[in-house]
Amino acid sequence: MRLRFEQWRDFLDMDADSISTLREFGGLIRPHMDQLMDGVYAYIHANAAASSTFSDPAAMQRARAHQLRHWQDHVFAGNFNQDYLEATLAIGRTHQQLGVDLRFYSGAYVVVLNQLVVLLGQLVPDDEARRSRYLTAVNRAVFLDMGLATYAYYDTLLNALEDMAQEVTLSLARAGEYRDNETGKHITRMSKMCEQMALALGKDATWAHALRMASPLHDVGKIGVPDRILLKPGRLDEAEYRIMREHPRIGGTIIPEHPALVIRMARRIALTHHEKWDGSGYPAGLCGEEIPLEGRIAAICDVYDALVSTRPYKPAWTQQAALDYLQQQSGLHFDPHLVSTFLRIVPEVEVIQSRYAESSS
Repeated sequence: MRLRFEQWRDFLDMDADSISTLREFGGLIRPHMDQLMDGVYAYIHANAAASSTFSDPAAMQRARAHQLRHWQDHVFAGNFNQDYLEATLAIGRTHQQLGVDLRFYSGAYVVVLNQLVVLLGQLVPDDEARRSRYLTAVNRAVFLDMGLATYAYYDTLLNALEDMAQEVTLSLARAGEYRDNETGKHITRMSKMCEQMALALGKDATWAHALRMASPLHDVGKIGVPDRILLKPGRLDEAEYRIMREHPRIGGTIIPEHPALVIRMARRIALTHHEKWDGSGYPAGLCGEEIPLEGRIAAICDVYDALVSTRPYKPAWTQQAALDYLQQQSGLHFDPHLVSTFLRIVPEVEVIQSRYAESSS
């Protein structure tokens, strides 16, 4: 979790007094939990969209029993321990995976609070100060629970969307790679090397993860290169090479300008992964730090993995020969600082190459 549980609990003032009050309240409310749950599930039954979430009455009974235990054993008992945290996050994830509309899910908490106000009026009719003390503690506990469960709900949703986006990205990347005698394993290895380099450079996990998501699209522009050139077994002539050198620009056209980090990064990589540190690359002849960092990282990882991989037109280089080449090209093709960084992560690179090695056929 980005926000530690203890920080969230402290933010809502779940101090020792609040927990003590909840435990006192829990003893009072325990005999009336079925009445409380009746009110919550009457709300669900009354709403066709909410009740349709449950496929059969047995499913609704299981949900009710699970929720009752959660409120009784954790929330109203002031037991905010690791078991509580895991249970609350599981509730949020499960509701998202079941397709429960967040409006109904959040609305159930409001119903719980309303039911509690009614119950407290019946159970503590003549002590307003005591009712107020209970309600203050209960409000904090309910919002703690709702906040954590909603966090898990959205986190699960975002993870599902991210997984879907990554699959779309990889599918598009493979379309370019397969037309060029490359393999899906190459883009996986290359992208994971990029991520490791970013982390070794001190970039945060979000940036490094975005780089891993974006870098597989580096050669997507090859989709626009004619097969007679892309698949030619021999050396390209000058006219053919000029056409091949257009694939970064084509990639920049395929990937739109967009504010999302991954898409921005993918477009910059597609446009600049053939630029060289000394300015002799293409398509724009950028040099040094004019080349975006992600493009400089992708250039090293792409070339290294291509060198140590077998291709129809060449045998695989040894690891040492490929590392020697990177050092020879340091300051020419590649950013010297990034070459040094790559040499530091060779053990991680070896793990990636082993884990995502080509299948023997």
